[in-house]
Amino acid sequence: MLLFLGLVFILKVVTCNVSSPPVVTLPLGTVEGYIGKTEQGKDIYVFEGIPYAKPPVGDSRFEESVPPKPWKGIWKAKTIFKCLQYDHYTPPGPDKVSGDEDCLYVNVYSPTLDTTAKLDVLVYIHGGAFMFNHGGQTLPNIVLDRNIIFVNFNYRLGPLGFLSTEDEFVSGNNGIKDQILALKWIKENIDRFGGNPNSITISGMSAGGASVHTHLITPRSRGLFSKAISQSGVALNSWVFMEEPLNKTKTIALSVGCPIQNNKEMKKCLKSKPARQIAYGVKDLQPWLYNPFSPFGLVVDKWAKNPVFPEHPYQLIEKGLVEDVPWITSFTSAEGLYPGADFYFDERLEFIDKNWNAIMPYILHYNDVIPVQQLDEVSSEIRKEYLQNEPVNKQTFSRLIEALSDRLFLADIVLGTRLHAKSIKSPVYSYYFDYRGAHSKTENRIKSNKNIGVSHGDDTAYVFKTLDVLSTENDKAMSKLMVDMFVSFMKTGKPNITSDWSPQSKKTSDPWMHLRIDSPDKLYMEKKEQVGNQKFWESLPFKENQKLFNKRDEL
Repeated sequence: MLLFLGLVFILKVVTCNVSSPPVVTLPLGTVEGYIGKTEQGKDIYVFEGIPYAKPPVGDSRFEESVPPKPWKGIWKAKTIFKCLQYDHYTPPGPDKVSGDEDCLYVNVYSPTLDTTAKLDVLVYIHGGAFMFNHGGQTLPNIVLDRNIIFVNFNYRLGPLGFLSTEDEFVSGNNGIKDQILALKWIKENIDRFGGNPNSITISGMSAGGASVHTHLITPRSRGLFSKAISQSGVALNSWVFMEEPLNKTKTIALSVGCPIQNNKEMKKCLKSKPARQIAYGVKDLQPWLYNPFSPFGLVVDKWAKNPVFPEHPYQLIEKGLVEDVPWITSFTSAEGLYPGADFYFDERLEFIDKNWNAIMPYILHYNDVIPVQQLDEVSSEIRKEYLQNEPVNKQTFSRLIEALSDRLFLADIVLGTRLHAKSIKSPVYSYYFDYRGAHSKTENRIKSNKNIGVSHGDDTAYVFKTLDVLSTENDKAMSKLMVDMFVSFMKTGKPNITSDWSPQSKKTSDPWMHLRIDSPDKLYMEKKEQVGNQKFWESLPFKENQKLFNKRDEL
């Protein structure tokens, strides 16, 4: 089993007196953690790798997760786990697949074990396109200085988490069902770590942000949290819900030598195959680099006995069948740098330029949402709209990123936010992040610290220190601002970083509003008639537009 020891508190972990490590007794058994340090050097109780589900292996593969059995003795909660995944950043070879199938564990970080403390709880759902990453990658060192409790966890990814046969055999959404079970575990157990089960804020970025939105929508997550934050992702983003899930399942089955004529037999065969082979089959669904970046995702599982989504989220939002709690949504000024930063090389830009019509359907996630005979026409329309038919190169790179930003993030974040705000009484706040600090998520991908924009995920770094965000005074101030936003929202339901921040209007005829964050001392409200070039994207013959066009037109 591949284990990740002490990952979270890198260079911040100290050993506790061996005779007195922190111990917590749970309904299923006793767990033992260790002592870590916050950014400011305060002691913190760390419990990494507590099981919240029975291992989803053997006959439990592709099945809904269930609580684990009680254990005897003391469970050593000192290990970070990672779910099995196809790592698209790793060069071809045996290391392309990493992690373990036995991976459903939760990590808890608390400044106290006093069960009467009733501290506010921040839960973070990791992103990664429903395909990669793990909970332990999020560093809570900064936020834990604010006297809160932080929790993250793993959920199954890629085909092991989201494969569906579009029927009762593999109904789909197992990764989301894992999340629901984890949230139930947190609700039922967090008081034993000093937390308040009635003050839980769920948060996430990208696929994590979209996951947060799904929990606001699905009836199966009711009552499990009191506030929500979705950074750079909502349930209506084009890459969240899968098209052609059965065909993708068959592609994976064929890659490992399973029959595809009968869904029951296909499932039985897939259960017998090595999990790493199944994860590796993702390569057959991503024809260029790692695009489309999210070939597996959610489904409307109306065929399930207890569906996560009995209807499409759009319909559930429209009917007001959603959780009515305060919510924050956001996007950065250059969201499309995921995946676009990986294209910032002359040879890749030249390849896109010469193969635009063939490759853009995969990059922009419309390869299976329009008829094949219309792909070239639509691709040409997009090129004309954003590039005015100029070549793709470093000079036009920003316009390429704008296209990616609008299609993959902005247009649908705005749509989902406005529809949701209209359907509930609680306030919905939005912010636009345009601060480029000393570092960016793009650095490792373009092999340079050149400023090519404020990337997808850059804002999250100032809360969870996924980058070195404390190297300059400005960055430190921005980190304080962003953590202030999170903590004040957790405690009050309002992000009290400026008195000017107004929630979205309940009238979709009113302009879109967001707080623009340009620097730690430059925050102001903006109103926009259109964000993300919505009208253009709604005009294209995508399946999602055919399903929702009449309703979108109301916006």
